[in-house]
Amino acid sequence: MAATITHHPWTYNVFVSFRGKDIRKSFIDHLFKDFKQKGIHAFRDDNELPRGEEISSQLYKAIEESRFLIVIFSKNYASSSWCLRELVKILDCKQNGKAKHEVHIIFYDVKPDVVRKQTGSYAEAFAKHEIFNRTHVAKWKEALSSATNLSGWDLQDMANGYEAKFIDSITKEILVKLCNGPLHVGENLVGVEARVNRLNLIRLIGDVKVNRIGICGIGGIGKTTFAKAIYNMLYIHFEACSFCENVQGTAKRHGLAHVLTQLIDDIMKTRVRLVSNVSQGITILKQAIASKRILLVLDDVDHSDQIEALAGSQDWFFPGSMIIFTSKDKQLLTSHIGDEIYDMVFLNENEAFELFNLHAFGEINPTEDFKELANEVVQYVQGHPLALKVLGRFLYKKTVPEWKSELQRLKVYLNPEIQQMLRLSFDGLSSDQQRIFLDIACSFIGVNKDLAASVLDSCNCFADADIRVLVDKSLITISSTSRSLQMHDLIQSMAREIVRKESDRPGDRSRLWIPTEVYDVLNNNKVTQSVEVLVLLLEKSCRKVHIDCKSFARMNKLRILKICDLELENLGKMSELKLPYDSKVNFYGSVQFLSNTLRLLYWHGYPMKILPPNFYPENIVAIDFSYSNIQNLWRTPKCFRRLKLMKLKHCYNLTSTPNFTEMTNLEELILEGCVNLVKVDPSIGMLKRLVVLNMRDCIRLSSFPSKVEMDSLQILDLLRCLKGDKLLKVFRTTNTLLELYVDQMAITTLPYIFCTLTNLQVLSLGGHQVVKSRWWTFWPEYMKRNLKQPQKRALPYLESLHFLRRLNVSDCNISEVSPDIGGLSCLEALNLSRNSFTCLPASLSHLSRLQFLILDDKAKPGFLILGVVSYRIVYSISLVYGPYKKFLILDDKSCPRNLVVTKLNQDSQ
Repeated sequence: MAATITHHPWTYNVFVSFRGKDIRKSFIDHLFKDFKQKGIHAFRDDNELPRGEEISSQLYKAIEESRFLIVIFSKNYASSSWCLRELVKILDCKQNGKAKHEVHIIFYDVKPDVVRKQTGSYAEAFAKHEIFNRTHVAKWKEALSSATNLSGWDLQDMANGYEAKFIDSITKEILVKLCNGPLHVGENLVGVEARVNRLNLIRLIGDVKVNRIGICGIGGIGKTTFAKAIYNMLYIHFEACSFCENVQGTAKRHGLAHVLTQLIDDIMKTRVRLVSNVSQGITILKQAIASKRILLVLDDVDHSDQIEALAGSQDWFFPGSMIIFTSKDKQLLTSHIGDEIYDMVFLNENEAFELFNLHAFGEINPTEDFKELANEVVQYVQGHPLALKVLGRFLYKKTVPEWKSELQRLKVYLNPEIQQMLRLSFDGLSSDQQRIFLDIACSFIGVNKDLAASVLDSCNCFADADIRVLVDKSLITISSTSRSLQMHDLIQSMAREIVRKESDRPGDRSRLWIPTEVYDVLNNNKVTQSVEVLVLLLEKSCRKVHIDCKSFARMNKLRILKICDLELENLGKMSELKLPYDSKVNFYGSVQFLSNTLRLLYWHGYPMKILPPNFYPENIVAIDFSYSNIQNLWRTPKCFRRLKLMKLKHCYNLTSTPNFTEMTNLEELILEGCVNLVKVDPSIGMLKRLVVLNMRDCIRLSSFPSKVEMDSLQILDLLRCLKGDKLLKVFRTTNTLLELYVDQMAITTLPYIFCTLTNLQVLSLGGHQVVKSRWWTFWPEYMKRNLKQPQKRALPYLESLHFLRRLNVSDCNISEVSPDIGGLSCLEALNLSRNSFTCLPASLSHLSRLQFLILDDKAKPGFLILGVVSYRIVYSISLVYGPYKKFLILDDKSCPRNLVVTKLNQDSQ
């Protein structure tokens, strides 16, 4: 449930303990009148206690729920046993209460010594108490003595007996302290309290060092709300507090000296004259904070000058103080406070639904008619709190048709209020950073960070550094697993809106990536030289696209061109393609020109057999002509020193590769599915920086250069290359290899070279027998005839592969698994399915890291013999019988330490 965070328990601002017959109709009446005029909520026993209830319990509760507890000692105060009981309760709350009460003493017409030593009227009062309340006397006397040691006001000393002046000074002091109390956080908060508790800053209370904490995140994610909630939880534990909201905005409007004045006022609890300059303000501030523990929140800082002026050094602060910063710029906080930084996260789906529903419907659950629409909004916003609130308020009490209309609009135009908030981060970027941000938003989401940086680099731009700035400002993120660039959908929408406002004519904008606009400008040749980036993503459901090839002649400043078929990329298997490829694009005319400023060129289904004769993009970084008609790229060698990626997947007409001599930085070469590729240029063997070589399904490739100096090669895929014996021998000394895929190759024996590749982590050599699959139709008849009949084999000697993590030897007709397999100490996954062995060696128990073991029993369905298996590992055993699979999980709770034989009867499957 949503709830407003109220860590303070106050029902009343003030509780006053006084002797009614002494001052009720005079001093107290004037005091409470002044409380009311100043908006101070004070408990008063003569009009706030419900009739018929026990007075003591109600008064005690009122004391506990009041922040300021004021005791007024008058001549007859000690004569009231009830007043003395109130005093004991008040002192107990101060000493033992969970909340921080402030107790103040007023000496009205009696001197402190009289109260402390119980002389005069106080002695007379206690003489009577000795008779009627003997058991309480000692405790009451101790309470009186303790109370006189607290801070207090003396009517005669402070105002020479003038009650009006005295009352005004008391209420003003209370009012100042109330203004330093809990802040209004907001209504309908969702997820805030859980995050505050998770951060657990209360653990730092009582610490002797000065603690500095940073909170960072994109605009509208809730940094200020989060900081206020923390402030409200912690402020009572400090001697002075200040929450400086929107520091960068206030500094821009009024100057940094104005922010310093506010901070000094809060800490000193008084008004000071406006400091004339920042240096003077820093001097005053350092004096003010040097002797007291303070809680300081600097909200939305965006420049080092602000931090240096307001909290320049830990040495300024008294031990035990805490400073909290919020900012959109993580690097700014890191450079000043180190690693104690909390990254704000978006709301999860349940929290997002709750927050949106509260603003859109005023309740947690929407009516049935709106559930699907509400879900659509929540999915669109992806947990951004401000956007959920704004859209919820915007859609409140609108009809279903109006909701549908507004949702359609949102897909094209971002809500102005959300756009304004998100754009603050963009406006704080340099021009180069803004350019890179917009490039990423339109063409590099999901792309490897290093590849993107190489494309975005230029002579005056350093993309790696600028990408780090975008990460620090929460405009993008980098996946921890794939190292790909990611961006929140709302931020991408903000970028799209920035580009849209460049011109009312799409063809005059710098970037085109909205499909309908790209269709229009390319079909009708409306593009201009303003276009630097053009992205056309073809999805399965998209209509046939018509492109006038003359359009490309106008875009002479084009840096990035992407025409990608997402459906083909997602298929991933040659068997699922129709070759030659049937394009979703209808090109008319011929491609006579492509910009030589291109740094990235992805064109799936490129319609021509050759490239334009004058096309020579010297700074090209990535080329992808997958599924194209192209026969060869360049007839003469080209110098592409920046080129890192070349992708020619399923180019049916490609018969040879280009000369790679001057492509010295190529890191990834994909030739997968080039079924008519007969030869590769000899220069391919000298690609010293090549990391990935994929020649999967190059079924006609018959030779490879004998000289290979691929010093960086890590991944080699030769799956279904029919001349496998020859190809493998070429790579037998490539010790950098980490992954090798040689499944379904036409080799007669399992090659010994695997044992020489001692750094291998992944080895897949499944299917080494006569292949009876859909792939057969792609193999020439003479190659089918050359395939050998399967022979019974033993699992090859692999013990030298100490780093092997995954091993696939499925469908290899293996009749025996050697005990040496137990020496593969790093093995995590082992696929032994579709083989003819009947038992596994006991040495499997040595594979302490094994997580997945895939088996079946071809000879005797329903009966499986396992060797001794370590009980500590969770095994997923895939048992394949006919058209279905059965998984058996043996976990550490149910599996005996030594599992020798497991029988799986047919009826247990």
